[in-house]
Amino acid sequence: MREDFRELKEELDGGVVPATVTPLTPEYEIAVEDLHRHIEQLSRVDGLVGLMANAHSGEAGMTPTDEKVTVVEETIAAADGVRVFSGVGGESTTMAVEEAKALEAAGAEALMPVPIAVQSNGDPQIIWDHYRGIADAVDIPLIAFQFGNYGNINLPVGTFVELCTWDEVIALKDASWTYPRYEETVRALDPIRDQFTLLNGNDTFMYHAYHLGADGALIGYANIVPEMHVEKLRAVHAGDLDRARALRREMIDLTNFVWKEPVPRYRQRTKAALQMQGVFEHDTCRPPQQPLPASEKDELRNILQDLGEL
Repeated sequence: MREDFRELKEELDGGVVPATVTPLTPEYEIAVEDLHRHIEQLSRVDGLVGLMANAHSGEAGMTPTDEKVTVVEETIAAADGVRVFSGVGGESTTMAVEEAKALEAAGAEALMPVPIAVQSNGDPQIIWDHYRGIADAVDIPLIAFQFGNYGNINLPVGTFVELCTWDEVIALKDASWTYPRYEETVRALDPIRDQFTLLNGNDTFMYHAYHLGADGALIGYANIVPEMHVEKLRAVHAGDLDRARALRREMIDLTNFVWKEPVPRYRQRTKAALQMQGVFEHDTCRPPQQPLPASEKDELRNILQDLGEL
């Protein structure tokens, strides 16, 4: 690892990074005041060690580059010194490189390449070449991203083991979403664990992921009840498994609601929760995503009320 990246790598160890949602007006413009309010609140939470803008939770694939740049700039403006990272998209390396340069110029301190459709053919070289193109184009580190698309991953685990040996890669977000794949990944990475930070991206089995050895978390779920996410991670790392299990039980209704089928609707559920908490004025998502039906909103409101989060 490049020595000038090591400090950031170590800061991620033991902390939580929310993959932030992007508030929108009913006209699909960035709701800057709502974004500032949300980022300011997150930034005050002890144990949140960074903010990941423009990831899946931020509707990255639906957002043009100029708006992603705005999201990064406004997140930095409200983050009160907390580090700000960004997902970088583009279905070709050429597109991703152009966007990566713009996000670096906007102030992002690390980039996470968002998985691209062509990687589904299972060819590791495609991923290595894609990451290499981005790494060579910028002077900030990368966070690698194993993503299961809520199902099988065609790429071999060795694809991500290789990425984690690169000088430019400081962390791996594992969002394989399958417990056996996650456990296989942890075992394969064990010989090089000092070279990167393992970040859990599996929002539905966090307790198990930390127990198996994740150093921290990079999750969309941390937009809601962030303090509980930090406490759960710390409890597992401290060996207080009774407290970790108690937190899991306490959060289970919210977890089951946010991540129930259809899973990609978690963005609408997250935004609806933030609207109910008075953080967002609207719960608008980019189409073709649709707002939650009234019955789901009623269910969510009751869950948040029972948690004392309203």
